[in-house]
Amino acid sequence: MVIQNILPVTPRYYLILLLSGFLFADESWRVYDDSQIAIINITIDPEDLEWMYDNVESDSIHLATVQFQNTYIDEFVDSIGFRLRGNTSRVSEKKSFKVDFNHFISGRDFYGVEKLNLNGEHNDPSIVRSKLCWDFFQDIGMVSSRAAHVKLYINNEYFGLYISVEHIDDTFLSKHFNNDNGNLWKCLWPADLTYRGDDPEDYHPYYDETRPYELKTNTNDYDYSKLARLIRVIHETPDSLDLVLDIKETLQYLAMNTLTGSWDDYRFLRNNFYLYHDPSDGLIHLIPYDYDNTFSIDWFDLDWSTIDPYDYAVIDNDGRPLTDYIFSQARYRNLFSHFLQFYNNKLFKLDSINSRLDYFVEHLYESANEDVYRTLDYGFSIDDFVNSYGENFQFSHVKKGLKEFILNRKTSINNQIVFENDVPIIYEAKIGNNIIIVGDTVNISASLFGEPLNVHFFYLREGEDNWQSTILTYAPDTMSSYIEDHDNWYSNFIIDSSGTYYWYIFANSDEGSDRYPVYDYASFQVIDEVYNQPVFINELLAKNETINNDEAGEFDDWVEIWNYSSITVDLSNHYLTDKIENLTKWKFPDSNSFIEPNEFILIWCDEDQEQGPLHSNFKLSSNGEFLALVLPDGITIMDSISFPIQSEDISYGRSGTANDEWVYMPPSPGDYNEVLSINNDPLLSSNFKLSNIYPNPFNSTFQIEVIINSPLKKIKINLISLTGRTVYSKVVNDLQTGHKTVTIKLNQLISSGSYFLKIESPNQTISRKIIYIK
Repeated sequence: MVIQNILPVTPRYYLILLLSGFLFADESWRVYDDSQIAIINITIDPEDLEWMYDNVESDSIHLATVQFQNTYIDEFVDSIGFRLRGNTSRVSEKKSFKVDFNHFISGRDFYGVEKLNLNGEHNDPSIVRSKLCWDFFQDIGMVSSRAAHVKLYINNEYFGLYISVEHIDDTFLSKHFNNDNGNLWKCLWPADLTYRGDDPEDYHPYYDETRPYELKTNTNDYDYSKLARLIRVIHETPDSLDLVLDIKETLQYLAMNTLTGSWDDYRFLRNNFYLYHDPSDGLIHLIPYDYDNTFSIDWFDLDWSTIDPYDYAVIDNDGRPLTDYIFSQARYRNLFSHFLQFYNNKLFKLDSINSRLDYFVEHLYESANEDVYRTLDYGFSIDDFVNSYGENFQFSHVKKGLKEFILNRKTSINNQIVFENDVPIIYEAKIGNNIIIVGDTVNISASLFGEPLNVHFFYLREGEDNWQSTILTYAPDTMSSYIEDHDNWYSNFIIDSSGTYYWYIFANSDEGSDRYPVYDYASFQVIDEVYNQPVFINELLAKNETINNDEAGEFDDWVEIWNYSSITVDLSNHYLTDKIENLTKWKFPDSNSFIEPNEFILIWCDEDQEQGPLHSNFKLSSNGEFLALVLPDGITIMDSISFPIQSEDISYGRSGTANDEWVYMPPSPGDYNEVLSINNDPLLSSNFKLSNIYPNPFNSTFQIEVIINSPLKKIKINLISLTGRTVYSKVVNDLQTGHKTVTIKLNQLISSGSYFLKIESPNQTISRKIIYIK
């Protein structure tokens, strides 16, 4: 730990410190890097392996060791769990497996991944169909699994070319949702979402012990109420579906399945999807699952490359309540058509997709040729592997080659898509930050399909009568693969009064209008800045695995409060909260709440208040959340932070030349942060302030918002890799005072992962972490 002002910190040393911190950021992307084929070698007792093959329906987990090698990793991990996985594939010759890193050693993960799903793809001669689907989902920015090819060895015997698909569990949820404490259901056949009654117990598994709706999180509570509510709304009040289901994600799912010919899903087979209830927005989110039966793999004598997107096949000729309702509504049909048309044009660009397929043939050929297990179930030869990528291919249940399917599907969709009217549809909208300081900029973005005459953002301060409004302007990013960016409308303005604000967006055309949200209002908070507060939140650790333990010996989350004044401060009757709607969530005790001058206290955020006086009734979310220190009036916020995604054993704290600069850093509980200095003046003495970076993570484009306090001749923006290499650089000249938005577009190819964004003026440097996802 470096104490303030004892060691001189050169810019180069500071960069190394920050980069070393980033090495411990979310590194799960390394596991799914596909720049080369990973090698996985499982070492297991031969008798255990033989037992698994003799008992294929068992999920019995066996002790093993794994060696994992790819471009970024070469490690052995012992005491892992190993078992068979899958449903119908269990009886195949080429079986699928699951690797479990935390079964025998609780709480352990491997680069942020707890489990590996190793899929044999025995149905697919190309061993690429599901990989293409997962890559497409990543390309469009939908919450979904990542995938990469691996060569699997068991006891040094080559078991073949596999696809490693990211497991959907609590770790997955923490990466993708604002609140990962909700219920997750794995939905397998016959999961048709039909109404069985109002009682949540009506939806407990009823086909067998787990299906069709298997609760995967919060299993001790065994609460099916949110699932029952969704099904009740579909059945009784479907016009309020937007209040309980993320419609946009559902329509994306349906459009992608139509595009890729995926029938092993909700719509055709009532199978293979997840439902997650996110407590932060109250909605259920649909998560795609299992994509090996795609791109003209067929057992039903149906041509999935020409099937009607609207009048879709249903295997049992029975109803699908959710899609039956969705496709009965012009609004949803039009939005589905918009998504389908966009993805058809964006993902099925024939030159690029054919080049991609040619790459996979060459990239995978040697590994497939050596894979004898690939040939055992259906007799696929190496010629079948190659030809299945092209045209004029048919073998058993594989009715078309990939290139032929894609061409046919692209052509048929272009001829089938229908739009019924030009009524605008606002399908997504958000405020850049729901907690805003008076005088800061409010950033609004909306995604809108159609050609409206006007788009207005309306907002009302609680307690007032008059709505105010601002006009949104069309600001598309045509380089992005995200449809939301192409449909983007944007505005910003400054709020000068604190309070709760309600808002909605309204768009209209000659044929009609739309409103977001469809019902009620959304809200955001504007708070006053407290001047010269004697204490503030100094540092937090939201994923403490090995750093420091509490009185019970547990490695729990913590928040550090610093008294930087020259007097003793008593925090009794003050509050700490992670909910803006509940500022009095946890109250400091009458005793143990004194902080001596220039000293620190730690609050353990572990929901274990019986362990000591400074243990709060909430935990910190490693996915990022709001945190505030509140005065005894229960209203005035002394200090607050909306912190981003956090990583294991890396803290987030104040640093730099101003007290509102936060960076990732080595944890320093009860001590000074790295190069920390305090300025009691709430107005920054620096030339500029970094207001926002969005989106983060980003795909190809992101925007930087800065507040210029005094005119600058230039600022320099660098994007630096973890190895210290500058991968992008831009200079912005002649900046006047006020707000400035800088758009960064990456045209060159870079690897997925964490980068270091560095913004420099002649006398100031601001550094932030940013994540790039392909």
